[in-house]
Amino acid sequence: MPLFGPPNIAQLEAKRDTQGLIKALGFKDAAIRMAAADALAPLKDPMAVEPLVGLLGDEHPGVRRAAVAALSARGGFRVVEPLVSALEDRDPEVRATARTAVYRRLMTDPDQDARRAATAALGRIRAGDAVETLIKATIDADEGVRVAAIKSLEAIGDVQAVVPLIIVLAHEQIRQRSTGRSSLAVERAASRALDTLCVAGAIGPLQSALGHDEADVRDIAARRLSRVGSAEVAGSLAAALHDKDPGVRRSAARGLAEIGWQPPANLTGAQYWVALREWRRCAESGSAAIPLLLAAYDGVDAPERADIVAALVRLHWKPEAANATAAHYWAAQGHWDKCIEIGEPAVEALESILRAAPRWRDRVAAAATLATLNRPVSAPFARLDLVQRALAILDGEGTGDEKRGLLEALLTDEHQLHADANESVEWCACGYPASKVGNDELRVPLADLLGFEQSSSSVTTYYCPSCDTRRETVAT
Repeated sequence: MPLFGPPNIAQLEAKRDTQGLIKALGFKDAAIRMAAADALAPLKDPMAVEPLVGLLGDEHPGVRRAAVAALSARGGFRVVEPLVSALEDRDPEVRATARTAVYRRLMTDPDQDARRAATAALGRIRAGDAVETLIKATIDADEGVRVAAIKSLEAIGDVQAVVPLIIVLAHEQIRQRSTGRSSLAVERAASRALDTLCVAGAIGPLQSALGHDEADVRDIAARRLSRVGSAEVAGSLAAALHDKDPGVRRSAARGLAEIGWQPPANLTGAQYWVALREWRRCAESGSAAIPLLLAAYDGVDAPERADIVAALVRLHWKPEAANATAAHYWAAQGHWDKCIEIGEPAVEALESILRAAPRWRDRVAAAATLATLNRPVSAPFARLDLVQRALAILDGEGTGDEKRGLLEALLTDEHQLHADANESVEWCACGYPASKVGNDELRVPLADLLGFEQSSSSVTTYYCPSCDTRRETVAT
């Protein structure tokens, strides 16, 4: 007969005798070891951690299961690695207990270091059944936990994580815009994870993200879909061209351009060109583009308005109201009389042409029309009246020599040229007077008869208002 019987676990537990219970963990009877482990669970004594970890290699699955439960009850950083390793135990019941311990206990542990370590360990072992738990961890209060969760989801490689990661990235972007603060580490981790996960197998989740309530989520989904590079995504991106958010429409259009999509000549095609701000190309989509062009008109700058008008002209649109849009339309075609009829609303269109029209004759006409509307301007002509009279002579009847004679007389009458000083005229190739040349061969631009543009660096460039030739650049 043995001198001593088995330890009384109930008595040891009642006395909270941690040392006795730890000693009982080594007893030969599996039931005793199991009971001792169960009794240690609520005591949470740090001295019991190592002995309990040793039981994870016990031959009896019930003992291993009890050790997992006891370690889980204690929680904290020290038990992370042992409990994560138990997820790969050969016994299904032990694994189930370990899943509860890790996914429910450690992933919600008050100790952020424990949560971080558990999250990272799940990625290291590529725990496929941890995806749902890791997705929840992407919104953890601790930045380190969020980053670790994202990296683990990337390591596991389940496309189920694609939409949640897009939402994480979108929310960081929204936070940056609204508060000026976001987690760069989380953004980078989410972006890298999406680089890995957004492959052909992720098309389904990405397509579902295009229906999300938040525009930022839809925008990221559109951009990620285009990177997949499959013809299968074209239909979804084309549908996104009709999204209510302009950013989403733009991302969808860019994605379609990247995969070589050919827009149809209908509303979808028009939405495509509008999203890319390729206003002139909108005319290729037919009359369906007209409402889109008119809606975009007020929100763009002068050069883009000119492109919109050009598209409307190609589509044979005719303005019904006497407003600014109509003025741009008629001015683009040189119908200055229509601009005069429109009156004050035409000023903006005329001033736009005066500043930027590539043909200087259009600028002359715009300046004259503004003068008719009692809105005279000094630039880009120093003497609009002289320019007009010179052009009238150049465009009138007579031979080249006759026109030169008339132009020289005009210059003399207006004190632009002094015959008694032996000054002569240098002519533009089109026959328009460009410079005067003195006895010393010094050339001086006839500034009052030329158009000019002044740069921010105080440099003035003169142009022939007849043929648009750049005549002279002078530092002022």
